[in-house]
Amino acid sequence: MNKKGTKALASATLMSLVLTTALATGNVKAAANGQATRVGGTDRYETAAKVATTNFTTSDNVVLVSGEGYADSVSASVLAKKLDAPIVLTGSKTLDANAKSAIETLKAKNVYIIGGTGSISASIESGLKSNYTVTRLGGKDRYATNLAIANKLVDLGVSKDNIIAVAGTGFADALSVAPVAAADNEILLLTNNNADTMKNTAEFAKDSNVTVVGTTNVVSDAIYNQLNADKRINGGADRFATNINVLKAFDSDLKADKLYVANATQANPDNLYADALVASAIAGKYSAPLVLVDKESSTGTTNAINYIGTKATKATDLQVVGGTGVVSEDTVTAIENAINKVNPDPEVSSITATGLNQIKVVFNQEVDQDTAEDVTNYEVDGSQLTDADADANEGLDTNAKATLQDDNKTVLITLSDKQDQNKSVDVKVRKGILTDDKANTVPEFTQNVTFSDTTAPTLDSVEVRGNKKLVVKFSEPINVGSNQSASGVYSKFKVNGNNIASLGLDTDNTEAKDAVKSIDKNTNKVSYWTNEIDFYFTTALKTGDNTLKVSDGSDDELEDAAGFPVSETTEDFNVDTLTSTPKITSITAEDNGKVYVNFDRALDKKTATTDDNFKINGYVLTKGTNVSDIELKKDDTQIKISGLKGNAKLNKNSNTIYISNNIKDAYGNYVEDDTNESFNLDEDTTKPAVSSVYALNDNTIRVKFSKDVDASYARNVSNYKLRDNSGNDITNQIGTITIPGGSTSDTSTDIVDIPLTGSNKLSDSNYSITIKNIQDLASTPNVMNDYVGTFSGSDDVNSGVKIYNVSSTKVTLVFTKEMDAGTLDDISNYKYVNAAGDPAKSFPSKTHISVSNDNKSVTIDLSDTSLSTTASNDSNKVAAVYATGVKDSNGNSLDVGNNGGSVPTTSVDFVKAKDNSLTIYYDGKDLKADVNFENPVDADTLSATSKDNFKLGNSDGSIAIAADAVSVNKNGGLTLTFNRNPKDDSDLTTNINKIKALGNKVVLNSVDSSVKDVTGAALTNTTITDKTITPYFYNAAPKTVVTKDSNDVATNYWTASKTITDGKVTDASVTVQFDTPIANVRATDFKFNIGGTTIEADNAVINNNNNTVTFTFDQDNDNIQSFKDASTIVVTPKDTLGDTLKDISTVKDGNGDYAYYVPSSDDLSGVTVTISAN
Repeated sequence: MNKKGTKALASATLMSLVLTTALATGNVKAAANGQATRVGGTDRYETAAKVATTNFTTSDNVVLVSGEGYADSVSASVLAKKLDAPIVLTGSKTLDANAKSAIETLKAKNVYIIGGTGSISASIESGLKSNYTVTRLGGKDRYATNLAIANKLVDLGVSKDNIIAVAGTGFADALSVAPVAAADNEILLLTNNNADTMKNTAEFAKDSNVTVVGTTNVVSDAIYNQLNADKRINGGADRFATNINVLKAFDSDLKADKLYVANATQANPDNLYADALVASAIAGKYSAPLVLVDKESSTGTTNAINYIGTKATKATDLQVVGGTGVVSEDTVTAIENAINKVNPDPEVSSITATGLNQIKVVFNQEVDQDTAEDVTNYEVDGSQLTDADADANEGLDTNAKATLQDDNKTVLITLSDKQDQNKSVDVKVRKGILTDDKANTVPEFTQNVTFSDTTAPTLDSVEVRGNKKLVVKFSEPINVGSNQSASGVYSKFKVNGNNIASLGLDTDNTEAKDAVKSIDKNTNKVSYWTNEIDFYFTTALKTGDNTLKVSDGSDDELEDAAGFPVSETTEDFNVDTLTSTPKITSITAEDNGKVYVNFDRALDKKTATTDDNFKINGYVLTKGTNVSDIELKKDDTQIKISGLKGNAKLNKNSNTIYISNNIKDAYGNYVEDDTNESFNLDEDTTKPAVSSVYALNDNTIRVKFSKDVDASYARNVSNYKLRDNSGNDITNQIGTITIPGGSTSDTSTDIVDIPLTGSNKLSDSNYSITIKNIQDLASTPNVMNDYVGTFSGSDDVNSGVKIYNVSSTKVTLVFTKEMDAGTLDDISNYKYVNAAGDPAKSFPSKTHISVSNDNKSVTIDLSDTSLSTTASNDSNKVAAVYATGVKDSNGNSLDVGNNGGSVPTTSVDFVKAKDNSLTIYYDGKDLKADVNFENPVDADTLSATSKDNFKLGNSDGSIAIAADAVSVNKNGGLTLTFNRNPKDDSDLTTNINKIKALGNKVVLNSVDSSVKDVTGAALTNTTITDKTITPYFYNAAPKTVVTKDSNDVATNYWTASKTITDGKVTDASVTVQFDTPIANVRATDFKFNIGGTTIEADNAVINNNNNTVTFTFDQDNDNIQSFKDASTIVVTPKDTLGDTLKDISTVKDGNGDYAYYVPSSDDLSGVTVTISAN
């Protein structure tokens, strides 16, 4: 019974019934490395012949079509694919010399002529019959010829299940879709808009799944219905736009290892199609894109080049079909530049489903493997995926495995939990995947994906590596039984008629590659799903031609998630022979403990990763002791040794590596005996630096370093300090720092993600971050210079608002993030709903609006209007408020449902202070204290007496100093001002000195309960008892305090003394009074002078009970006897006016900083102190 399942195609592209085939195993090797190869001749006939002989050595079959018309050629394409034959072109009357030469060169046996004698004459046919078996497929017109070919394809075994129909009145659309049709082995039918002439075509397609390509202008609705079509795909504005649309729509069907370019410029007559026709057939053969170009620098050509730049890689075999007359050298150069340049704008190109338990994600450029394969970077139906390999995730429906494909652009995500047929879900690529060079992050992308599977899985490829490894790939994930080794399906595979298990199968290493485990919730049955099985052998496979046979699948054995089993199939593969000794081609080392040993061939996985097969500088390697890991890279040709340490730590400059002769290559050849190789390590003296800091998403900061650094330092939260836009330290919101795509065992990284805990979001417009102490893994670690920088908050924070009923005439809206000031203070951007339930209305013109300094809240004042929240008249009673026109700082409007709501009848109980927000500092000679709260303070609630109730002091309240002024600061918090007193430098009992005497132990111990924030919440005793508000930033530098008499001699606070025994001074001291606790001071920070003699102190002792420093002089001091007859001593700080003594500072504050003593002019003039005798 025929399955009628419509193939899901991406939007918009003219896909057509098209040519799809041509060249076989190619001899052409593109220049690669981002370079193109041109294949062309002097005309279309020579070009077609060159393409045929370039890409085929020999071919039993050749398809011969007219070079004077396109219709027969279009129909011939799928036939050429099926016959594995090239297409050559000829004139209609005589056999073209180029075609004749190509047929002879290819040693053809069979020639298929397409079209009637009007296209290719009977004389040409007669001439060919003398040397070849000739089959003509033709009819009275192009549509009859097309049906003749279609029926021949059915005879050759091509299925009618899926058909593509395209207008037969033009060639451009057909050329674009040809490679896709060829890749999928779908029959192409030509149509016109005459129902009578389409009867036979409709009869042929009556039981098929038909996709029509083209608008209703070229394939009418009547013909669409006559064909009983299932889907229509429209094209673009012209043939070039259609071509790009088709390529994007079928991107998942097209590979990137080959790409073909040909010209399709419109002409009169419109006959510049021949090169594209030949190229289309080639592209179809290899499931490769055919990109059509127009004239040089045209829009069509520019768009084509842009597409190539995103699809192709440097490894793509790129062929330009046609001479310089149709595709200029400048166009080819532009194509090569597009391939080789770095794409500055990474993005997700497409997301599609492959069966019921796999998703294909295609990026527009190469991406970083670690982050691309981190499944937590993906969401399906709103659920973040989880790592299927993690033991802690056993049995979760969200388990999955992501695998980056060889093109480094495509990720296959295999799901543990299969989806329902025809289920549509949103699949999200989260903002966490890096580009290949790790310079950029791919933006978040969401696409709705429909899971549908109506076809059986097929054998995709068979590849042999060496002679002991066979890689078998399938078109979609298949069930390989209950063991990851795939042992449950070994019996389904035979090589040359022998069960694969009987050929020396290495069951220890054979595996279902990147398999995902699923557990049936009803039966607890375990199944493993994979696209690839890697078979390893202990004995070599037979050299030469071999055949793999895959038997029919059955329940739980080689079936897909929809229950369709693999059908029996065979695939030939060739095993070559190699008997020489594997050779080392190069050795490189890095100063982070990594060594790369490159060989001239693939190596045996088991022996090449065994630790004791290696020595570094004479020491045997042991995993976990002196080496972290040994693995194969670069298609098994490179041994990567990581984490060398201990006795195997690399030397600067010269090192040696010993490689045991137990190591062998993939063919079983052992390395030479006693292989000892020297290699150099250049010392790394470059310090790491911070390359970038940005908000990855709404609660994660990504930090990129200039090089690999020690992961233990990079993950240590103590090396980071984070502040919000108001300067408040929010480092305590940082959670566990992780390595993108890495694990806790990683020893090095150049990127870390810093998450915020709980519900904390990066909602401010800007943040500042300090990063310290980061070092690399060099043998002598290089330590990064301290980094201080700012970064923008997240665009991903969803804007929302909460309504507060401040009073009967005041309503405050508090937003979840910083808003756009231009829209925030415009009353026309707000609406209200009254209690009568009338439609939302604008506020009256006399409504006042005030915006907080942080742009996170707005207060609407109704006092000059008839509106209130308590009005007795429902028409005037404000019941709900909405910010309908307000935008956030990123320019986004608030979503409906998040832009406002009902006005509550209750308000918040009390104001809460922000963590780490109290700052003590000098403003001139006044002392100030800033404190910030969770919401801005309502300045209207401050009164003349408020200052009397805001006090700083000690925690028990025995000291409580009232402010001289209180005001709202720029952050919406409060600034307490304590005015200078002329006696601050001479009397410890002034208000400022009482506060400073407490140092960073001072607290806010009293508030004015009549003061409220913008939500109506009051500052109460609970505000200061909820959390102790102590200085996080104590920036009030130490000052000296001394009382002097009229002769400028110290009479209080500064003292000096001496002890005289037996006529000699045995010790002396000088005490200096500071106004705040001191942390650091040296004996040499002050100088002491008696009668012209300078005496250096021997010690300095801090006493923070009374905030003094006592300098002592020992009896062995050379100048201590100067104290004997002296009555005074002049004490002076060792500094110049205005400079800071970095040794004399306050105690370290909560931010880890110090405030440093700056001598006053009086200090620098010297203080005379009377010396007393003990």
